[in-house]
Amino acid sequence: MKRSPGVFVLAALAAMPASAGFLECVADTHQGRKGDYLNGTTAQVDEGVWEWEIGSGDTYTNIQGITADGMFHATVSTGDPSHALSAFNTVDLVVSRFNAVPATRPYAQDIDTLLDACEFDPGDYLEGTEAAQNQAYCTIAIHYYSRVLSEFTAVENVDRHITPRKSLAGWDLAAHIRAAWRAGYLVYATGMIDRILERRPDWEHIPLGTWDYTELSHGALVRVMLEMRAAGDLSDALHAEALLLADGLLAAQLPDGSWSQGDFQATAYILLGLRADRWNFSLPWQQAIIEGVDYLQANATAAPECGWAFPPDPEYGETNSEALMALAAINSLPFVDGFETGDSSAWTDDPGLPLPPPVAAPEWRPAALPVY
Repeated sequence: MKRSPGVFVLAALAAMPASAGFLECVADTHQGRKGDYLNGTTAQVDEGVWEWEIGSGDTYTNIQGITADGMFHATVSTGDPSHALSAFNTVDLVVSRFNAVPATRPYAQDIDTLLDACEFDPGDYLEGTEAAQNQAYCTIAIHYYSRVLSEFTAVENVDRHITPRKSLAGWDLAAHIRAAWRAGYLVYATGMIDRILERRPDWEHIPLGTWDYTELSHGALVRVMLEMRAAGDLSDALHAEALLLADGLLAAQLPDGSWSQGDFQATAYILLGLRADRWNFSLPWQQAIIEGVDYLQANATAAPECGWAFPPDPEYGETNSEALMALAAINSLPFVDGFETGDSSAWTDDPGLPLPPPVAAPEWRPAALPVY
């Protein structure tokens, strides 16, 4: 975070906007920075985690889950299970906190990390590997997030964020919406969406400190709302709201491909939002994605580093993980070969033919889990 079934067959699905070598460099760099660091929240050394500021030697409890989660995304895209396996120290640290203090509420991003750990199976990547028994992480995630429900209604959970977090409240609440939805609490998640949209005048374009985080918040909200729509869990009315937010983001993209004055974190979340509708091959959306990825690749630190910094500020572990999530998600999903040229071949071999989605959609995130 910056401080200061169809009739026609798809012609080709090979185009990817970021080079595989670059993505692997980002993933390898992030994995290599895992270590034992002093936790500024607890004043204890945590093993197998990531720093907040790269090179500082310090970590914080609230950024550990989200900073590890990029490793699961990386494995889906690169096929290298070592990336995901490297995140389990942090996953188990999150579990230990769940076990140690039954009354403690989770950070919403930690629920995503637990669910991704539950979904990961090294047998999908390594022949002869025994299937992982990770279901317990799903169970823990569901129970962990239930602590939020026991303390706050959906409306209360939204309202408690708005005054202190201002324009960043949409990002915070998008994480809560996604955690609740993926853990199976659909009614609660939908209630939070209704409330955060109802209160837009109270948080949009209100700086937190000196920075307006509205575009970051919009990107995060578009992401979860379009994911829910793809799963059949979002109403037509809320889908229309998500598309309006997305249209605003398309219009706000800067000539260099970034958003929010070149902010890497905002650009990453907006890319995740635009790509959450997996089969939206409309040219404006695809072009925006390509240009956003180009921006991230062009502004990364040189290999073998492959991270993102705003000199003189350092790189941030969380931002690197979030950019990795965006790049991995985009490279794990299909693109229409040639769409970036803007000509008729962008859609099918025969201009004018409709473009159906492929029969099989690749999965890169676990579905929302039912709660009984």
